[in-house]
Amino acid sequence: MEIKTWLKDSFSKNKIPEWTCPSCNNGLLELEPTQFHFEETKLSLSWHSHDDWEPEFIRYRFHGTLKCKNCMDFIAFLGNGSLDHVHYYNNYQDEYVEDYNEVFYPLYFNPPLNIFQINDKCPEDIKNEIIDSFKLFWNDLPSCANKIRTSLEMLMNQQKVKKTYIQRGTRKNLSLHKRIEEFKNTKPEIADFLLAIKWIGNSGSHVGKLEKVDILDAYELLEHSLNKLFDDKEAELKKKTIEINKRRGIRKK
Repeated sequence: MEIKTWLKDSFSKNKIPEWTCPSCNNGLLELEPTQFHFEETKLSLSWHSHDDWEPEFIRYRFHGTLKCKNCMDFIAFLGNGSLDHVHYYNNYQDEYVEDYNEVFYPLYFNPPLNIFQINDKCPEDIKNEIIDSFKLFWNDLPSCANKIRTSLEMLMNQQKVKKTYIQRGTRKNLSLHKRIEEFKNTKPEIADFLLAIKWIGNSGSHVGKLEKVDILDAYELLEHSLNKLFDDKEAELKKKTIEINKRRGIRKK
């Protein structure tokens, strides 16, 4: 995944980030100009009568359609907008020019954009939980972080890491932290990644603490962890290596 792409949380009608189609996971999305509509909000219009009004006070709402250049599927999306004050040097006029550009901030995509491509062999329930987190990435970072944390709990279940322990004759639940520590006994290299993700997920309970870059760090670690867990290629190569070393040569013809 390209973190820089997902840090761009705004776009203009003339330029959108390099968002990948969630249907084919291959083609780039393009804005459908005839399907893009925006209007100034009622509250924003009421501000025009104020003595101190400036164009930066304008607020829009938009809805529109993105279309994949590869599979031709479409994605509906909506969000908010405003005016961005820009100034630049105009070589033809030989002077600095001030202007305002419309800029838009997406809040919802349907279907949601895949922040990273989930390994095909990842169990469906875990995959769906991660996709649910993608839905929240644009509008609710704490809830997004909580969804990521829940996906780790589900992953520990899938890996058959024990959920409880006995203390003084009473069965108690193991925390996610303790379960990941247990997982470290079998997959230490992956457990360390999951522990880092868990710390970010915990931050979802503290309003105002999270930024998009934190969530993207968690996604990068999660993508790597899932690929390590569910990609058979490395396991197959290890098996082949053991067989070659055991026979100390090529296969017998």
